[in-house]
Amino acid sequence: MAQAPKHPAQEHHHLAAAHHHAAAHHHHQAEHHHTVGEHAEAKQHATAAHEHSELAHKHTATAHTHSHK
Repeated sequence: MAQAPKHPAQEHHHLAAAHHHAAAHHHHQAEHHHTVGEHAEAKQHATAAHEHSELAHKHTATAHTHSHK
């Protein structure tokens, strides 16, 4: 059975949630690397977490745009 197409706003909220989850994961990884003294790796994960956060915010904004049309 084919899934009914999601409303664009729902789709973007879902993507935002996925990016928030990824950001949290990278943040956790960064803390781990920091704890064991791997600062270069920690920095990479912190950057990735920040990028995912930005994407999550963009998707949230897009979702709001769609829901107010």
